[in-house]
Amino acid sequence: MKVLLIIAVCAGLIVSGTAQAGEIKINQRFSGVNVTTAIDLDDDGQTAAVGSFQVKGSPGRATLVSQGEFTPLAPGGEDCPAGALQGTVFYQSFVETFADLSMLFYETRSNVTCFDPLTGEVAGHQEGIFTGGTGRFVGATGSWAIEFEAFFVGPTVGALTGTLKGTAVVPD
Repeated sequence: MKVLLIIAVCAGLIVSGTAQAGEIKINQRFSGVNVTTAIDLDDDGQTAAVGSFQVKGSPGRATLVSQGEFTPLAPGGEDCPAGALQGTVFYQSFVETFADLSMLFYETRSNVTCFDPLTGEVAGHQEGIFTGGTGRFVGATGSWAIEFEAFFVGPTVGALTGTLKGTAVVPD
């Protein structure tokens, strides 16, 4: 029995180190927290935020971490409802780690976050590209989109939930 378990673990490690060529559909739900820090990564006056999320769906359960810098919420913006405050991301990068220890890397290219000060509702949309990975995601490219809603649970902590959809293309 122990020999079979060792063989199964070794086979899993060999498979997890090999890229899965072709298109990999991403269709996931996530929830977790985003925390604003006091760290200014590039001395531009904007502080960084880090996030940690649990993810489930296709291509499997994962843990997602993010890091980025965001603009302060400001009045206006044609992408938000009247009266809402709008913010955007200067830069945000993500690492998603799957159960087989493969990792998928991606970053934001465009986004908008809307905050309604009357209701406290926060909703947003992000789009970006896959920028590589490890294991079955080595060399991954492609695009993705996130729809999310957030809830402030403290002055620097936001709870987020949403969906991530896209296609990762892994070369042969």
